[in-house]
Amino acid sequence: MPIFARTKLVIHDDCLAPVRGGPLPGVPYIILNYTGPNPQNLYHKIKELLISVWKVEASEVQERDFSWDRSRGEEKFRVTFDMIKDKDNFSFVQVIVRLEGEAKPSREFGKEGTATIRVEGRLRTEYPQDTLWQRSLLYEMARVFYHRVIYEERRKKYLEECRTDITKFLSEIKSFLAILSKPT
Repeated sequence: MPIFARTKLVIHDDCLAPVRGGPLPGVPYIILNYTGPNPQNLYHKIKELLISVWKVEASEVQERDFSWDRSRGEEKFRVTFDMIKDKDNFSFVQVIVRLEGEAKPSREFGKEGTATIRVEGRLRTEYPQDTLWQRSLLYEMARVFYHRVIYEERRKKYLEECRTDITKFLSEIKSFLAILSKPT
């Protein structure tokens, strides 16, 4: 759970960003494009997978920027899912999935269209700095020692778990898209 403090030190890592010194440059998100039958079914599947892959409650998956236009027999939809998974008192993983697409009536499949799915993940660690003690030099020295000697390995583990879970989520989405593409 994010720390609700007026002042805080935030350490932010993108789960999909390339590893420092690695051979592959990249961006901190992945985009999947789909063209085929029933792209509107992705809405429920994405929400279901966010809950099952990260093992969170349905209440921890928030929908932002929801727009679903069903005019003239066509559907245009856009939704952003925001999921936060607490790791410990200081760190949490935030996964943002943006679904955008349109579906038109089709004789063969019922509906046919396109969809774009954008997935990004973040690991954030927040240390509150509201009180006089938390802003003192002694506290800062102790926090830096704790973070570098003890906590950094745990953050690396959390970052690797985040990458693994996003990879699992993407493979589940791809297999669902393969099922959608098959004629019934």
